[in-house]
Amino acid sequence: MFDLTKALTNREETDNSLTTRIAGCTLFYQSQQCLDLVQEVFRFEGWDDPEYVKTKVGLTKLTEQHVNQLVILELIDSNNVVEDAKSFAAKLPTHKGVVVIGKEDAISTLRSLKDMGFYYVFWPVAKHEFADFLINVRKNLETFSGVSQKRKAKRVAIVGTKGGVGTSFITTELSSSMSVQGSDTILVDHQYANTNIDVFLGLKNFRTQNLDEFSTPIHEMDVDGALNYLSEVRKNLRLLALGGDLSEVDTLNYSQALCHLLSRNANFIIEDFSGGIDFKIEPQLLVENFDVVVLVMDASVSSVRSAKRLMDKIANLQLTLSSRTRVITLVNYHRPENSYAMKRADIIKYLEKDIDLEVDYCKPLSNIIIDGKRAHKHDRNINRSISLLSKLINGQPFDEKGMGSWLKKVRNK
Repeated sequence: MFDLTKALTNREETDNSLTTRIAGCTLFYQSQQCLDLVQEVFRFEGWDDPEYVKTKVGLTKLTEQHVNQLVILELIDSNNVVEDAKSFAAKLPTHKGVVVIGKEDAISTLRSLKDMGFYYVFWPVAKHEFADFLINVRKNLETFSGVSQKRKAKRVAIVGTKGGVGTSFITTELSSSMSVQGSDTILVDHQYANTNIDVFLGLKNFRTQNLDEFSTPIHEMDVDGALNYLSEVRKNLRLLALGGDLSEVDTLNYSQALCHLLSRNANFIIEDFSGGIDFKIEPQLLVENFDVVVLVMDASVSSVRSAKRLMDKIANLQLTLSSRTRVITLVNYHRPENSYAMKRADIIKYLEKDIDLEVDYCKPLSNIIIDGKRAHKHDRNINRSISLLSKLINGQPFDEKGMGSWLKKVRNK
């Protein structure tokens, strides 16, 4: 027998459920038309009003108050929806759901945004269609399904071609710079026994998180347990530094499992594989687990030869595994340039490819580090180099004209 009262009750519960699902939304808007549409949809559906933030292309800024689960980003006035969305993604927590509104009617745009874990709505859109779309997005967020599954931290391996080329320095400066820019960053230290990461970060009373036979088995670990291994360095920057009685290989495997669990709790996970670590870096580990590999070398013969061998192994594995891991080559002049046997042209000839980035020698660098300061805040050339490295990792274009004579200088060495 049909029960009208029960049917109406179930209908009301369903409606309330949908209302709850859309609660907590932030709209970054450019035009009055988009603002009006979103306001009308939310009022008609009886949903809580979103937080409204007026913004401009390329100037979207996030603050701590923008913590809503669902984010709507209007890019109707954008000349390049994918690039502007990519810049936005680097500062937004990975567990957020993001809906991009734009005018680019291209399959490539849709695919690129999908790969980033963003939903895309082509403008103009009808109110009822937009409401249905938001309901489906919210359902996907609750069940961790759909496009949002791809929203994970970008993993970056900073790999030293030998010890003493400045890998830890590059890692800490990059991590610090990205955190200052608003990207939630986890720095992973793989010097399990004799780390100096505290010196580079200017930390006091530093202690590693020790692992032993009594540590929680990784298969029993959850996200909350993984978060307990992180130490807060400063705003937007946390450190994963393990130590203890386990072997280097076991500690590495444990750290990689923790990084997997933490992948939806940060924008970037940057790992320091200094050339001085006590275990061999397997190219397959890099290709299977990382989005970007930064090879750090100096202008010595041994360092460049090591870089070439690793590049060749990575290239072969990429073909076999159909990997899209990007390799960035970086030459760090940690001593005066005239103290090296190889020049820029020699390095390019041996590597059979151009150098992506060079970091100039900084005479007062040791004093800057010992004083607990960040070099990218106190040296103009290092600031430019780290900023460019950040852009390369994000796949963002950079204005060579704006870099002026500095780029001309490093490219003509």
